[in-house]
Amino acid sequence: MKFNTYRLSEVITLEDARREPLSAEQRAARKGIYPYYGAQGVVDYLDDYTFVGDKLLVAEDGENLRSNKQPIANWATGKFRVNNHAHVLCGSPFCNLRYLCYLLNEMNLSAYITGSTQPKLSQKSLLNIEISLPSRNLQDKIVSFIQPIDNKVTCLTRTNGHLSEQFVLAA
Repeated sequence: MKFNTYRLSEVITLEDARREPLSAEQRAARKGIYPYYGAQGVVDYLDDYTFVGDKLLVAEDGENLRSNKQPIANWATGKFRVNNHAHVLCGSPFCNLRYLCYLLNEMNLSAYITGSTQPKLSQKSLLNIEISLPSRNLQDKIVSFIQPIDNKVTCLTRTNGHLSEQFVLAA
């Protein structure tokens, strides 16, 4: 099996220019149904969107970049907005975004993180991350195997959370 090494800049397109930071006050005036993502997932719901489709969001800053208590790469799909705390990545013929999501969440990215007080993964550092990729066909096959398992884990985790809430309410 042959793997090729690339810099991330060679296999993805970055759409950070379309991000929009909004204050809590601005968000309060724009409540709606479209997710507004930050570094670790949905932070609010707004009345409009700037992205459509499937994107990979990678945390730009925050303590989690060092602790890795949560995934630093998250999947966004549908219609949504993104604030300035997450990088927005689009795939290419060389790179399956879901494969890249799994890969980035398993990598040690500490060499690319700067900032002593507030950890940061700058655009420049993100684009310089070196990754080894198999053929696109193999990436697609790996994702087709892992994704159903990942979906089931997500579903079970959500169910477990609902059951825990019911237990607390019943107590």
